[in-house]
Amino acid sequence: MKIPLVEIGSVLLFASAGCCIFLVLLNRFLILMPDSTTKAPAVLATFMIILCAGAFLGLFLARPPWVYAPLMLLFLILIGEGRRVMIRRSCAGSSPVDTTPHRFKLAAPITTTDLVVHRYHLPHPKWHGAPLRIVHLTDLHIHPSLPLEYYQEVVSIAEQSNPDIAVFTGDFITCLDTLPKLAKVLRPIARLETYAVLGNHDYWAGANAVREVITRSRLRLLSDETIALAVGENQMAIAGFDYPWGTQGRSISPQRSDVLHIVLSHTPDNIYRLSESSADVVFSGHYHAGQIRIPVIGPIVIPSVYGRRFDHGHFVVNDTHLFVASGIGAANPPVRIYCQPDIFVVDITERQDSRTLVG
Repeated sequence: MKIPLVEIGSVLLFASAGCCIFLVLLNRFLILMPDSTTKAPAVLATFMIILCAGAFLGLFLARPPWVYAPLMLLFLILIGEGRRVMIRRSCAGSSPVDTTPHRFKLAAPITTTDLVVHRYHLPHPKWHGAPLRIVHLTDLHIHPSLPLEYYQEVVSIAEQSNPDIAVFTGDFITCLDTLPKLAKVLRPIARLETYAVLGNHDYWAGANAVREVITRSRLRLLSDETIALAVGENQMAIAGFDYPWGTQGRSISPQRSDVLHIVLSHTPDNIYRLSESSADVVFSGHYHAGQIRIPVIGPIVIPSVYGRRFDHGHFVVNDTHLFVASGIGAANPPVRIYCQPDIFVVDITERQDSRTLVG
């Protein structure tokens, strides 16, 4: 029995629309399910159900007006992607002033331990005098399949950047079995202080156990609290916004207009609420920059209510600077493809017109 070409085209059209629906569900809901033995089968089952339903509908609805439904859906998704690109461009911050040692090569797609360091300069009107160097590490995801030496080398490289402040923005582990390994990795690496907040995987695995290792390692863990810090003539406030996934109805305590307010938030999804407060600089991770990226196209899966809007890099939202690092490790599966792990080094410097703006 030959299937008419029009029905084959309809099946492909409905199946494509189903794949797009699945990707929306995956990015915004399914990937945020707590880790368990049932998560992967549930995600796979959802994909198969949606794909088969799309193919089934395409086979029996291969005629107008039904065939216009998937076309309309694909058109709306295309419009949405165009909107995302426009918003992303409007929020684009600066590019790194330097990336070492290199960017990925097409001939080497596996980049799981191919660490790079991105350096940024951030002139800010609230900062005066010598630059403040902040090193940002996130998403260690200590994993049994990756050697301890890799994580220790990453921390050493971060320390070699001679930071004034170091920040870890969550997801130290994926499972409790790796806590002894984490204890051999963490240590203070900054001249002034090393701060940390928890991530969603830390909560899923066991928040209290992770907290104990962090505090034993002499890192300052921030959980919905703000620390005041004076550096030279500058007043700073460093806050931990401990809501590690999804958007939240709460925000942070406001600070005086002359205080440089730095916030650690595991997920960038909180950026709009934080930008409406007094946050000047926000450091985040969580997205892994997609973990698997397609050259030119970028990531397909980002665990965010905003999709790929803030997947990686420097953004400016309502005058709040957002830095989203790719992270160090990788969640299941523990592999990165065309997506290098990275460390951000951000130098906050005095802006030429800062005396006029703030004074």
